[in-house]
Formats: sequence, C-alpha cells, structure tokens
Amino acid sequence: MQQVVRVFHQLLPDFVDHVSEQIVANHVPVYASLPQQHVKMALYNAIHSIEIDLAQGTTSTYADYWREVAVQRAQQGISPVHSMLVTHLSTNVMTQFLKQALDREPEALAWWLERTHTIISLGMLVMTEARINALQELGQLGSEPASSGIIIHEQPNLILPPSRWQAPQVLHLQAFGQMRAWRGSSEVLNWGRKSAIALLGILITQRGQWIQREQICDLFWPDLAPNQAEAQFKVALNALTAVLEPERPTRQASSYIQRRNTAYRLAFDTAPIQLDVLRFEQLLQRANQASKPPEAINYYRQALNLYAGDFLGDCLYSDWANAVREQLRNNFVQAACQLAQLLLAEQQPNEALDWAEAALQADPYQESAYQASFMAYAQLGNRVQLQRSYQRCQQVLEHDLGLAPMPATKASYQRAEQTLHQL
Repeated sequence: MQQVVRVFHQLLPDFVDHVSEQIVANHVPVYASLPQQHVKMALYNAIHSIEIDLAQGTTSTYADYWREVAVQRAQQGISPVHSMLVTHLSTNVMTQFLKQALDREPEALAWWLERTHTIISLGMLVMTEARINALQELGQLGSEPASSGIIIHEQPNLILPPSRWQAPQVLHLQAFGQMRAWRGSSEVLNWGRKSAIALLGILITQRGQWIQREQICDLFWPDLAPNQAEAQFKVALNALTAVLEPERPTRQASSYIQRRNTAYRLAFDTAPIQLDVLRFEQLLQRANQASKPPEAINYYRQALNLYAGDFLGDCLYSDWANAVREQLRNNFVQAACQLAQLLLAEQQPNEALDWAEAALQADPYQESAYQASFMAYAQLGNRVQLQRSYQRCQQVLEHDLGLAPMPATKASYQRAEQTLHQL
C-alpha cells in the first residue's frame, strides 16, 4: 500500500526522541518503570521491523532480525518481561500514530494492522527462542537446547534497502586504565587520529551531560583562532564517528553521539552504550545498599575488578580529567578498604590482604588499608608481617607527610597484637 509507505516515512523524523518521553510518562503504569533507553531501543526495533516489511521482506528476514534483537537485549541485561513490554508498547504507539494518519484510508489501515500483527507475533516467538539460546551462551541458563518449533522457510536473494533506523551495535567502552572500545565483539584497534580518542575521552568524562563545542575547543586547541579550532573539532568528530560507526551513511546522524545545536554528549539514553565507569558506580551503590555481608562482598568484588587502572590512563596529563580521576580513585580505595573489613569479618584474611594492598597501591597514605592489613596478619598468626606492616605505615607517613599514624591506626595495631596473643 503506497499510502501506508508514504505516511510511515512522514512519521520517522524525530519520532523516537519526541515519543519516547511521552511513552514513559503517559502509558500504563508498568511502562513507567522501564528505563527510557529500553523504550527508545524498542522503538528503533519496531520501526526497523516495519521497514523490512515495507521492503517486501519474508518471514526468514523477520526471524533473523528479531533473533539479533533478542541477543542484544540479553547481552544488555534487559529482562524478558521488559523486553516483551517494550516491544508490545512500541507496536502500539506506531499503530496509534498510523490510525490517526490513515483514518480516511480504511483499506490501508486494515492492511497495516494485519501486517503489524503478523510481524510482531513472529518477532515475539523468535525472540523467546533466541533469548533462551543467548542466555545459555552467556552462562545464565542450563545447557539444554531450546526450540520454539517454528519452521522458517528461507527465501534467498532478498535485498533490503539500508535503514537509518537500524539498531546500532552495543558499544562497550573501557575508561579505567587504557581507554578501549568494542563494537559488539570487535575491538577498535585503529583510532586514526589522537584527537578522536581524546574527544571520546572528554565525552566519557561528562558521562552523558552536554558539553559545548566551544568548551572542547578551548580545552584542546586554546592557542588557535576560533574558526581554526572549530575546524580541528570537526576533523576529530568525523574521525571518531568513522571509527565507531564505519558503515554509517554520510549524512545520517551518529547513533552514539548526540548533538543539540553546538552541544554534544554520548547517547546513553538512546543507544546501547556500556561504560565500565557507570557499571563500577552502580555496583558500589548496590554494595552500599546490600542488607547482608555476602551480598555486599559480591558487589564490591565485581566493582573493584572493573578498576583496571586510573580513569583515562591515556590522558594522565589532561587537566579536564583530573577531578573525575581523583574521585574514582578515592571511590576505589574506600571500597577496597570496606571490602577488606567485610572479608575479615568472614574470616577470609588472605583476600582481605589483597584488597588492602590494592588500596595502598592507589593511595599509600590510606590508614584504613593499613588497619585492615594489621588484622589480616593477626588472623593469619603472622607476627613478623604485622610488625612490618605497622613500621611501613609509620615510615611512609613520617617520610612523605611528616605525620604520625592516627590514634585509630595505633589502636587497630594494638587490637591485632591482642588477637595474636589469644591464638
């Protein structure tokens, strides 16, 4: 139906950005609990599946597409319930819009409703099967093969036009230690220009907040005239988007980097971007809120294992990253000390020592880490190492800071000595 195709493409510009917020705010209460990022991704999925149909796709094409969607959602940790809800929601919203646009075209509307029901019903079934298989591969389910009993009849040689609404690959970003990035399972190895990786670094530092182009130019090219700095910025931005999205059509907006007038940010709310720093902070929050020590220990371990080194280790001499770097290092040190104390309470002194030492590597003046090491050596019955640990604390503080250990540190050492006497 040409009328359906024409109306459908009239709806596409800015559809996702304008509708997703209304969805979360105005639909059935259960949808309000869904992260807006999931809703937006579901809208992209629904749009693309419908575009496939408008291009005279086949059931095999739908099945392949929905299998890919299911795997991506499983990898992102989106629950099956949320996955089904957002897919159903997206279909409803698209249908409502087309009902309004096609109210004078009953035949076109009837065709639309029939086709949409077929596409999404098949999508739901295939997603169920693909999700189970994906979770098995991720080690989250048993090993029994899953099958929905669906028989897909292949029709080869179908060529689909490129779609600007195709869901982007999951972009994994590592900002701890050396900055690294993966598109899906493929690591980005050639960044082309140093300015591209520096630009990504400053966008990561902002963690989804808008930053003006003029601010970036002032940070990177302070000695250039404004027009020259802006030209350098455009070169860096084009290089970065080319690295992250090598197959993106020339005039299509980036999936990962949003623009609002002259401001830019990473599109955490609309694109599947996973950043180790955000995951680190989420896990620490869960650890702090945990009601039982074993649960807190588990979250602390997961968080601290993400810390592969100082934030943006490639940019150690960039002042714009210093504040975030210091805060994250402090968070790591505090969490390592808290984990060490929890492990001591669980009589696990060896691992407690490891985390206390990790904290001291990041901050050699952290007396809480020394205190944890005292008790760990006491639980191990190692008087020699206990004394050496206290001497190390004294020497470092005196030599570098001209200070003596705090009273709490001296008291901790005395308690460790008493524990040794009782063994």
